[in-house]
Amino acid sequence: MNNIPIAIKKRTSYENFAAECPWCGKESIFNRASDLCTLEPIAGRDVSCQSSDCGKPFRIVGDSVNNRHEMLIFDCYELIERKHYMNSILSLALACEVFFSLYFRVELLYKPFAADRDQDLAELNRISKELHDKIKKHTFARMRALFLECVVTGHPPKDLVEAKAKVAALPDKPKDPKDADIESVADTTLVPLLKALKASDINTLRNNVVHKQAYRPTREEVAAALNETRSILFPLTSHLQLYDDVNWYMRKKWRQSCPTTVCK
Repeated sequence: MNNIPIAIKKRTSYENFAAECPWCGKESIFNRASDLCTLEPIAGRDVSCQSSDCGKPFRIVGDSVNNRHEMLIFDCYELIERKHYMNSILSLALACEVFFSLYFRVELLYKPFAADRDQDLAELNRISKELHDKIKKHTFARMRALFLECVVTGHPPKDLVEAKAKVAALPDKPKDPKDADIESVADTTLVPLLKALKASDINTLRNNVVHKQAYRPTREEVAAALNETRSILFPLTSHLQLYDDVNWYMRKKWRQSCPTTVCK
């Protein structure tokens, strides 16, 4: 019988898992990459208090299972509380880029693989590399334009053969679709979200922060950017059914006839 106590008070973030030691009451911060040596959610893990005058073992449980872009957005609340406004803007822009990348993995890899009768993991990995090579140098603006174009155009691949062709045909210099094209999307729930995403200037604000200006945003600017980013990405994630786990789509026996992926 394991008698190691469980940490009740905890804070989880994209990089760290912080927990209050049940023995001494001091907080230990465990970095996922360096201390826990895993980037997977922590369902249960025995650790030792990092305080030099304690060092006793305890257990951490109940990690976040949100997508990466969602965790980055949630991190901003603590960043704002600590008045790290510049880092908040960086996290929000990064969250958008991570969201775009997730969308392409899901639509061009996970769903086609799950729906393919002749599933070939080696072929999935080859297409994944081709996708990575296609978009690895894309800026924020091009990733957003490509995302908008793919959603507006519709016609998601039904299997790995179509996925391979779709990846090969991705434009190198995508452009934002016109508002009229966005408004023609049959799924009316998507229209205001896509238009809001197209109009967002979080990438411009991020560039002002990281480049020569080293711009220091105000709390009001950051709060507005956080509210905007969350109000766009969270509904899109839910409506498009985006999960960074191919097994989720396998369990659901995914079919590309799902109305959330056919937009036109």
